[in-house]
Amino acid sequence: MSIETAAAITRVFGPCQIVQWNARDSSLLQELLLLGCDAYAVGQHSFENSRWISSRAEVPVPHKPIAVVEVAAEKDALLLIDTLASLDHLQNLFLIGPGFSGVRRPLENQLFARGWRRHPASLAMSDYEGMRDDMLPLHSIYQRVPAQAAAGWPVEDLLRERNLHMDMLRESGSRADAHVVRYALAASLVRPGDVVLDCACGLGYGSAVIAATTQASKVIGVDVDADTVAYANANYGEQNVRFEAGDASALAHIPDASVDFIVSMETIEHVENWKAVAKEFARVLKPDGRLVASVPDRWMDDTGNDPNPYHYHVFDWSKLCEGLAEDFVLESRYVQTAPGGFKWPQTPRQLRRVPFESGVEGEWILVVASANPFARAEELRASYRHPAFADALSASGAVVVDFGSHYDNPWLYRTLVQVGERFSDNAVLGRLAHWVAENARPGSADQGAALCVTGYRILERRQAKEAGELVRRIESYCRSAEDTTNPHVQRWRISLAFLAGCLSELSGALDDALKWFSLAARLDWRSFSPILTTKTIAAAFHAARIALTFEDEAKALSFFQIGFDTALEAARSDPGDFAGSSESPIPFGLAELGEVMDMGSQCAIAIAVLPLRRRAPSAFWSRVNSKRFGLLAWNQALEQENAWLRNQLHQASRR
Repeated sequence: MSIETAAAITRVFGPCQIVQWNARDSSLLQELLLLGCDAYAVGQHSFENSRWISSRAEVPVPHKPIAVVEVAAEKDALLLIDTLASLDHLQNLFLIGPGFSGVRRPLENQLFARGWRRHPASLAMSDYEGMRDDMLPLHSIYQRVPAQAAAGWPVEDLLRERNLHMDMLRESGSRADAHVVRYALAASLVRPGDVVLDCACGLGYGSAVIAATTQASKVIGVDVDADTVAYANANYGEQNVRFEAGDASALAHIPDASVDFIVSMETIEHVENWKAVAKEFARVLKPDGRLVASVPDRWMDDTGNDPNPYHYHVFDWSKLCEGLAEDFVLESRYVQTAPGGFKWPQTPRQLRRVPFESGVEGEWILVVASANPFARAEELRASYRHPAFADALSASGAVVVDFGSHYDNPWLYRTLVQVGERFSDNAVLGRLAHWVAENARPGSADQGAALCVTGYRILERRQAKEAGELVRRIESYCRSAEDTTNPHVQRWRISLAFLAGCLSELSGALDDALKWFSLAARLDWRSFSPILTTKTIAAAFHAARIALTFEDEAKALSFFQIGFDTALEAARSDPGDFAGSSESPIPFGLAELGEVMDMGSQCAIAIAVLPLRRRAPSAFWSRVNSKRFGLLAWNQALEQENAWLRNQLHQASRR
């Protein structure tokens, strides 16, 4: 438990200055110290540690900005928290929940009255369904409200207007949890470097959640009410977080294609012409931008109207979907419920992703949608700038992050190619890849990327019947690009040759697989980057594996040597080609080179122990870890199996 708690603390605060109060033993103190924290512990007992302070001794406790307290049933623990909350030097409280009911609401209300709020990073999506109004979760985190803001907007004043708007980080219970967790969902989809627009941001707590938990470069909150904006700036404004007055249906002060991510929770039902709002969102988003929005799900009375006087519309999934489809590509759909909801006051907390076609109903609908990557793509091509890599590209000129110069439509990179950032729904991703493969300029980097995405979907789903046709298309692409001077086209030639080898294996054409792996292993990666050798080394290893299947050790040895020699050459490459500089590094460069070295080391091991294979093949293959080659595909296959097992268990539990 101490290891888990220390990890939770440093996940939010990093190595920090902290005092543990009401400590039972020194275990958490030791873990915090091992994580680089300037930590002390105060408790009744005595331990041999210079950072342990006995509460019985008259020794001053160092002033640190963070306190951690294990909440107990005794009144003394609650009094201690109240006392700590009054200390001016203390800025954050980390509470370890007691595991029994009756504590959460009175404790939180006490903290809120003293000028505290929930920490913006305190609620993760995974916490939501297990939360209860009367019970503190295992870990709860609170933050002091800035003094001037606390004096200007005491929580009592906020509560008087809570039906109109409320800072949900200063309210306890299911309603607040439901609002905050939506922003936690949105935050999980923000990409490094994104400029985020929180439209109809209210009192700014959602913008604070995103700023505290993502790598967004800037967060802009916009709300129509000037007083609300003043509160948000006073409470949550900082260097890269600002709040402005503005109308969601007329964002004239925000330039075209200037925003990477829009979050807009329970906004469009308040606007008479909600489709005009969607048009404005599409205008200010870049072609690879993303939208996360929520609306009430079928809130209506017997007349079919929403009884809330501030709501113009009753939404269901089909209405929302139809209205967004003209300007957006829908990625995913979520439903949410919470105790005290309009329709189902007794329902438990739930936030889950559901299929687009599902008939399930909730209290709220959340949608994730992407801007159309083809709309205005040519018009805006010259302005393309990858938010996470632009500085590294400017400093090093590294081809590996220069998408704007080498793709016909560079806006496709984050929506189609970049793992972890591209379309999250596999069917939607597949349709996009198919369209690009059919319509992109033949031999372009765009087409190569689309063929690769299509091929890996076939591989993941083990669709051997479709493999042959795609291999023929890959052959045509590789042949047409033989004389290319575009380094990203060369990247896809190598990746596709390796993929064609895998697809040939899937369909049982091992001679063809060997041909493709041999080609990929020998193609020139130097014009792109040494990190592309993950594919050439993997191809050499796969070719060697096929050779060993047919007992051709000499050929296998030659391929293992190609893999080993390629890794050595990659290690000698100019660091600027894969890592950038220490001032503006390419974030993934060294990790990718580490994978190159790992693959090369497996080839080295294979060379060293190859004589062992005939006598003891199990000993040979236990030394040579083949899972390191194609680890992503292996993980995806494992995830699919796990998803199938979870579905089987769910169905069994309902019988």
